[in-house]
Amino acid sequence: MIRAKELRTKICSGEVKSADVVKECFSCIKETDPKVKAFLKLNETSALLQAQQVDKNENKKYGLLEGVPIAIKDNIMIKDESMTSASKYLEHYISPYDATVIEKLKDAGAVFVGRTNMDEFAMGGSTENSAYQKTANPWNIHYIPGGSSGGSAAAVSAGMVPFALGSDTGGSIRQPAGFCGIVGYKPSYGLISRYGACALASSFDQIGTLTKNVLDAALLTSAIAGKDYRDPVCQPNDWIDYTSTLNDVNILKTLKIGIPKQLFDYKTDLEITKYFNEAVSKLKTENVQIVEIDIPAYKYVPALYKVIMCAEVSANIATFDGIRYGYRSPNGVSLNDQYSKSRSESLGYEVKKRILFGTYVLGAKNYHRCYHQAQKVRTLLINQITQAYKECDFIFTPATLQMPIKFRETLSEECDIFLTAANLTGLCGITVPCSFTANGMPMGVHFMGSRFSDAKLFAVANAFEKISGFDIDKYPTI
Repeated sequence: MIRAKELRTKICSGEVKSADVVKECFSCIKETDPKVKAFLKLNETSALLQAQQVDKNENKKYGLLEGVPIAIKDNIMIKDESMTSASKYLEHYISPYDATVIEKLKDAGAVFVGRTNMDEFAMGGSTENSAYQKTANPWNIHYIPGGSSGGSAAAVSAGMVPFALGSDTGGSIRQPAGFCGIVGYKPSYGLISRYGACALASSFDQIGTLTKNVLDAALLTSAIAGKDYRDPVCQPNDWIDYTSTLNDVNILKTLKIGIPKQLFDYKTDLEITKYFNEAVSKLKTENVQIVEIDIPAYKYVPALYKVIMCAEVSANIATFDGIRYGYRSPNGVSLNDQYSKSRSESLGYEVKKRILFGTYVLGAKNYHRCYHQAQKVRTLLINQITQAYKECDFIFTPATLQMPIKFRETLSEECDIFLTAANLTGLCGITVPCSFTANGMPMGVHFMGSRFSDAKLFAVANAFEKISGFDIDKYPTI
């Protein structure tokens, strides 16, 4: 699969036909996806029609992603298409409107290939919690791809599509990107509109990108970022070409990278420690200044995320009552019984567990002790990280503290701690692959920047990608 930026150039010049690219995508999907199971739905007929329209373009006005195929996580609305969020509750739901990012992708000329699998309502970190199927890691189909955007990550990693959209609430883009050996980017809170994305935890959620390389991540972000009056937290910033910042060859020479001293407080897989230290050494070779930073509140991240996220889940999922839309139980004998049975018959275990815990922490007896206290500690974390950025430009850690696990095994609560911190604080983060381990599985590192430093984040990640030694053109043999 050619890189998205290169594909767009060749399609616009007429060197390559968009229809041929789309046919190649579906050929790869038909060969690969029966084992990987990244897709829940394919749009072969409409995608080919869309591509043929691109090839017949007589106006010679080309969008930023003209004719390039893309996959969409199944919690982002596309008008008149199904959107299930990998849940039985929304099995027959048809989106009445486009999400803002979909409107922007249509304006940019992207071709929609299909909807990717995910953990139900994005609740999980393995893509095992889907109501329909389990997605496998393309590098070893006996291992998880991560989650909740595991379908999008697996589709890109296996070469089925050049890039994909996902959503990130606590590392749900960047963790599977690390597990699958691709680039996963979560924007600063408010940079990309959330309008039209099925909400999990509204103060954490962000739509982001999964790509084979940093250049394509910057290109896709350029197409979907920008102001939107329909999302109250979306900032009214002017349009930015994020690819224009990637050519600064001297950016590493002036850089200060902070490594949290708390990183060494957690049990980390030996190979992750080994290759992360190698990545640090490569940065030092480029004259990057490495400094140790102290953020004591990192130890609260798993608890903060669990309390606040579940509270917001409880509030957001309250609209799924079996009355207004979605699954309605045929067994209800009263209004309250209808609510109860509609949810109990259609929602999975992980979703029910989070709703119950969120309702508990929001209860009258627990609100101040749990939820209110968690919000105060969240502010403490924000203040400590803000202070840390006075000593460094970016915070650098492994993407995860564990390598991918086999199905039915359990990741530790601390595995994604340095990813989740970016969601708690509204900061931007990007996972970049850095190495293959002894058993052939990829691993990644994570850069986290201050809010709205996304352009510089792309430039730094792009510079690291060039010195990492990781072959971004390598695809798994499935």
